[in-house]
Amino acid sequence: MLPWLLLCLWVLGVSSVKSDFDVPLDVSLYQRTPFINDTGLTDQVGWDQYSFFIRGKRVFLQSGEFHGFRLPVQPLWKDIMQKAKAAGLNSISVYTHWGMTNPKAGVVDLKGFTDLQPFFDAAKEAGLWIIARPGPYINSETTAGGVPGHVLTLPGDTPWNLYNGIIRSNQSNYFDAWQEYINAIVPVIAENQITKGGPVIMVQLENEYYNGPGQTEYVQQLKDAFRRLGIVVPTMHNDPGMFRNLVNIPDIYAFDQYPLSFDCTHPDQWRDISTQFRSYHEEVMPNIPLMIPEYQGGAFQKRGIQTNEMCRQMTNTNSLRVLNYQMWASGSTAMNFYMFFGGTNWGQIPYPEAETSYDFAAPIFETRELSDKYYELKLQSMFLRSFPDLRTTELIQEDNTTVPGVFLTHLKNPETGAEFHIARHTSIGNWDIIEFNQTIADVQVPRLLPGRDSIIATANIAFGQHSELVYSTAPLFSHLSVDGKDVLVAYAFNDTTYEIALGLNSKPDLKVSGSIQPRTRFDQGSKRLTLSFEAGNLTAIIIKDHEKETMLIIADYYTATRFWMPTISGPNSDHSEYVDIAATTPLLVSGPYLVRNATIEGKTLSLWGDLDEDTTMTVLASTQINKVRWNGQSLSLSTTEWGALSARLTGPQVSVDLPDLGSLDWRYADSLPEISPSFDGSSLTPADHTNTTSKFPPYYGEPWILYADDYGFHGGNLLWRGTFEHDENTTAPTAVNLSISGGTNFAASAWLNEHYLGPSFILRSPTNNESFPVSEDMLVNGTNYVTVLQDHMGHNLAGEIVCCTPGGRQRDLQEPMGLQGYFLVGRDETQQFTSWKVAGNLGGEDFPDKTRKILNEGGLFGEASLRAGWHLPGFDDSQWEKRTPMEGLDKPGVGWFRTTFTLDVPEGFDVPLKFVFASDQGHYRAQLYVNGWMMGKRVANLGPQTSFVVQEGILNYRGENTLAVSLWSLDDNPEDLQIPSLELVQSRVYAGGVGVAEVNHPTWEELRGGV
Repeated sequence: MLPWLLLCLWVLGVSSVKSDFDVPLDVSLYQRTPFINDTGLTDQVGWDQYSFFIRGKRVFLQSGEFHGFRLPVQPLWKDIMQKAKAAGLNSISVYTHWGMTNPKAGVVDLKGFTDLQPFFDAAKEAGLWIIARPGPYINSETTAGGVPGHVLTLPGDTPWNLYNGIIRSNQSNYFDAWQEYINAIVPVIAENQITKGGPVIMVQLENEYYNGPGQTEYVQQLKDAFRRLGIVVPTMHNDPGMFRNLVNIPDIYAFDQYPLSFDCTHPDQWRDISTQFRSYHEEVMPNIPLMIPEYQGGAFQKRGIQTNEMCRQMTNTNSLRVLNYQMWASGSTAMNFYMFFGGTNWGQIPYPEAETSYDFAAPIFETRELSDKYYELKLQSMFLRSFPDLRTTELIQEDNTTVPGVFLTHLKNPETGAEFHIARHTSIGNWDIIEFNQTIADVQVPRLLPGRDSIIATANIAFGQHSELVYSTAPLFSHLSVDGKDVLVAYAFNDTTYEIALGLNSKPDLKVSGSIQPRTRFDQGSKRLTLSFEAGNLTAIIIKDHEKETMLIIADYYTATRFWMPTISGPNSDHSEYVDIAATTPLLVSGPYLVRNATIEGKTLSLWGDLDEDTTMTVLASTQINKVRWNGQSLSLSTTEWGALSARLTGPQVSVDLPDLGSLDWRYADSLPEISPSFDGSSLTPADHTNTTSKFPPYYGEPWILYADDYGFHGGNLLWRGTFEHDENTTAPTAVNLSISGGTNFAASAWLNEHYLGPSFILRSPTNNESFPVSEDMLVNGTNYVTVLQDHMGHNLAGEIVCCTPGGRQRDLQEPMGLQGYFLVGRDETQQFTSWKVAGNLGGEDFPDKTRKILNEGGLFGEASLRAGWHLPGFDDSQWEKRTPMEGLDKPGVGWFRTTFTLDVPEGFDVPLKFVFASDQGHYRAQLYVNGWMMGKRVANLGPQTSFVVQEGILNYRGENTLAVSLWSLDDNPEDLQIPSLELVQSRVYAGGVGVAEVNHPTWEELRGGV
């Protein structure tokens, strides 16, 4: 992800399967000996100035970003991979999380959701290449950019590595720190390279980094390590923008682009897009393809600022056409959409600005449902997959003057003569509709450019086995050959007239089946048939001349979004599912919500997919196919008048009973016993360090350093318990002064003995200084206890500037979390605190839960106490008080609420579920635990997130579930003390899916019972 430093500069204006029924396209024109600039590389992945080659085949890398750690249910990785393949993508880009893989020095964990092998296996099974991005630093809106907490405490503050200290430098202690992670994870990547039959075709060095002393050398160290550990595919680096960073170290220099930025607060406003991509690329690195490793696939929900809905409105389907077509116009043939599926920032994954949801307004919702953007991306990806001419183009002309307000780009393939004419508004946010004429293939044709949109016309393209498209102003989906008949598939938007011209040998006969009735003309001299038409329902036009028969299929936009071309695996290949390598696409399917994959055995076509409603499915395939099965069930077939097979599919016919959470048997316990003077604090960790490696010294307070990372606590709530003495001979303090650091939007509460001193929160502030007034009636003779409960909102990103705070405050991933200052006001320095203790997640870096891992838990008593584990299944709460979170608390503090419920979701259905909190505002913070997994953080005075997705596999869809809610009330108003409502809600029911996601929920007995 683009660091905020560069985002701010940008805002300020610094530009920042083979079948007997398919004849494959002759790809000889698209093969050539690739250019390789490193003799240590494999020749199975190569490139020239136009595009990449994989095993000698020229490809357009159309990739989507997906992180396994944000979907910690491995069986569901298959679901996302299949949806990516069905959308026409050929690659997946993946970050791996250093902090969860290497949670403690000397410990590497490649089990469960940090195990890369199932991820790679799912990608290969689907037929997707992998761009591996192991960091070590990844940014990605995750705490500390993925850097482990034990690394954040490394000493050193190099003045030339601004804002990072020694992290991300060639300093020896940082070099030593990343060795065990890289030495563990890179060999796994290496074993899965294309050269060993795996899916990995490229590996990224670091992430969005810069030139500089110690920085350049560090990235070279990483490249050397990757090569030493067996990486033979190309290495790549993603410059955060067009800044010429690290141009000469990776094999492939590339740069990220987020043209619309991440500010969704005004979703109707679009920033203009750069026109310098091509010129910059040709100037800096002209001998490699123009690759965009991160291109805007959406934007993320920011805590207290913007919702997913706002980001979806800004990065809508129109934006996909405008932004993506511009990159095609700029010559890019390798693009990765960040994100394709965002997933969930469960536990303590997010950095301070990010919510639990990482939906990212991506093509696939956080619920794994398909959005309108998914279908638009599929239309584009199928076009790129089907017409390889675009992989080799040169710029003929850019023109922003001939048609006022329109930016025109003319591209041409120097080998085939194919042409592409792309038009967009000069100012991409322009809502005007502009009509104009344009010369395409020597003909003046009418064009219509809708508001805030982009259009593409094609010319001189061969399709099928022996057909010629002279030109098309209609967007093209794909083409295929069926029983020797060439088929061209196009679609149309409403309110637009389109033209398609075909080269024929003689005046043809036409048979039209459908609602579109084209107007036709045949030019005898040029042997050209031109069809003019508007949008309508699915229509097949059979065109016969003396020598051949061609079919033109045209549909309205919505119908086209439900077109699918599943691949048929090829024989005798270790990459049999890969398009351009072995797999073929001999059929067109129309109708279903999703078609995942297909096989052909003899005369039987088997399809697998999902349905959201009753659907008529149409299949255009060879006449040798006479049986069709859907998800294993034989279908009753009819034949359309244009030769396709048709069947009626029955959608989901089940209802799912969900519990009324408010009426369940809830149990309650106080989760803040630490405020009692009688509390046995022996289970707390002594906070007795008197020095720190942090480059951020305490503001005041002596002698102890109260920084959580120094005690091995790197996320979740923190509790500090300080003592001081008081009797008749000492001065009574008038206030407790604290400087509390917890990250942007954190909160804190303080108690003196059992007296609530009050809350501390300032929106958008990472550190609050508070003086809590003290009265003498709060004091006792002897030992007094000050208890501070605070959020740890996650560590900042490296070199982050927050533009929206006064002065654009700089933040650092090593900024301490905890108490940076403590002082008893009214007392001299000899009568201050006598000790401090701290509570964080149980065990700190030696946490017991190796399934949910280090970022799942925090320091609340219900999590952190050795014998608590109140969030875990199987804990005995039978003696607790009966009380619901809707009844809440009696006073500010922390309450723990538990209940169980049973689900009985029939197999064969995908039913996305989410927990929804009331939208009422209040000064409370609630954490949602489902079967021991912390799946949501509701900040009720800030929001905006109220809905928290929980996937099957976390939820037990066919059995008992344990639900726990921690409620931290920060004030004593009624709205602060209770959760008004909590519901379990389904979105829709889908027939299909990828099967049962088995649960793996270690219980209280397994994790705590033996203590």
